[in-house]
Amino acid sequence: MGLQRQARRTADRGSGVPTGSGGSGGSSGSSGSDGSNDSTASDSTASGAGGAHGKGGAGDRPGRPFGTADVGSSPGPGGATAAAGPDLAPSYLVLGPLEVRRGGVTCTPSPLKRRALLAILLLHANRLASADMLIDELWDGHPPRSALATLQMYVSGLRRTLDPGHGRAGGDPRRHPVLRTTGSGYLLEVGPGELDLDLSRARAALGRHKLAGGDCAAASEAFAAALAMWRGRPLADLGPARLPEYYTARLDEERLALVHDRIGADICAGRSQEVVAELAELCARHPLREAFHEQLMLALAGTGRRAEALDAYARARRVVVAGTGVEPGPDLQAVQRALLGGLRPSATLHGRCHGSLLLQPAGALAGN
Repeated sequence: MGLQRQARRTADRGSGVPTGSGGSGGSSGSSGSDGSNDSTASDSTASGAGGAHGKGGAGDRPGRPFGTADVGSSPGPGGATAAAGPDLAPSYLVLGPLEVRRGGVTCTPSPLKRRALLAILLLHANRLASADMLIDELWDGHPPRSALATLQMYVSGLRRTLDPGHGRAGGDPRRHPVLRTTGSGYLLEVGPGELDLDLSRARAALGRHKLAGGDCAAASEAFAAALAMWRGRPLADLGPARLPEYYTARLDEERLALVHDRIGADICAGRSQEVVAELAELCARHPLREAFHEQLMLALAGTGRRAEALDAYARARRVVVAGTGVEPGPDLQAVQRALLGGLRPSATLHGRCHGSLLLQPAGALAGN
């Protein structure tokens, strides 16, 4: 089980596609407990009431006031204002505490294990999640004998929450309109605009498109709109005891890359002064992330603070050498050499706006 689990997680980290052996994963038996009062139900029993109400999380930091319409997307999670009802499409929020909303009303499952299952299914949305993989992740490679029966009970509970009308109408749970049984596992169908992670990625893609076309200001707006979807640490209400750490670590990395892209677009758009303080904080929080040190040097140089930019390099070098035993990478060193040679960031060239900005002689820019 240990080697299979490690191989499965390695594949998952590399591709984002759920993997598994395709078996049923565990024998049937008495159901386990996740702190809920669920009645035991098999995979083919889906009638019952909806889930309990939950609370939303606070924002990580305020985003810029750019709504979905500003970046050409459709209304996103949490934006519905219609009255709640079983026929309304749900909205799923994973970029912060897990939430499910329907018609503006929160209907997040209450039991922790069931929430963890929903989180895993959402991160594998529209793809088969094998029962083996789900059992492995939910019980950290040490499932009880009753794991399969308990998983089926959790799935039944999620189906009641996600589409309560289907069970009341006597629908076949294996053909549930949202969470279907497929082969050896389950498939959670998520439509366009229903998952905040998908919306954030769509806005980020628009930002990259704008940046490639040289429109740095529009790129910055799109990246800021993507970041505005984040309400804090992803799935912060679950924690490593309920959800494997690499799921949230991957999302944390995605957010930091998005912050880097937005700051790069800001510098490219001539907003260096606006990002200096933010970059100083990011360098302190992520001392070995050379990309932020590089951007801090560029932002300082872009505001005429060349000496401070060189001092920032000296500090970054000390931190990197002390932490890793090696010199900073070639990109950071290239910016230092350019600044020593009297170059400064160009606000008019877009070849590498997202990373190391192109540099040119200090007198080459208009007005210098």
